[in-house]
Amino acid sequence: MASCCCWLCTYQSEALGIKLNAFVVKHIGVMSIETISMQVSDYLLLNEPNAEGAEPKHVQEHVQRHVLHPRVRIAVMLRQLLDFASLLQTSLVLNEGGSVIVDKPNAELYLKCINQIMTLYKADISGMIFSDDERGIITTAAGTKADS
Repeated sequence: MASCCCWLCTYQSEALGIKLNAFVVKHIGVMSIETISMQVSDYLLLNEPNAEGAEPKHVQEHVQRHVLHPRVRIAVMLRQLLDFASLLQTSLVLNEGGSVIVDKPNAELYLKCINQIMTLYKADISGMIFSDDERGIITTAAGTKADS
């Protein structure tokens, strides 16, 4: 559910909200969420100095939790899986009593995680619900659609 103070959810059908949400969708695959959040926040506060919920942490929450556009959801999940795979990778080999042992359950989980990562990379978002890139519709958890 959209936060009461999420400016990007509240004003997503306004021109500035449409522009900023479109920026998120367009750049989510090539920029970090932190960088997007800073740039969106800076631009939003430049145009709406008194905007509540325009701080980078609120923008980041909007990107990670509110936006339902498949390109954004897949990018967020992909980043989470990559972080998880990195964590798992550090625990694949154990040194116990001078012996090197492969942690089989972690290795299996790591391979499943890698498989999910590869699946996300191959995802075709063109037919997914909430995605209509030709008309530029962006949908958030609030359920509002905005044409750009």
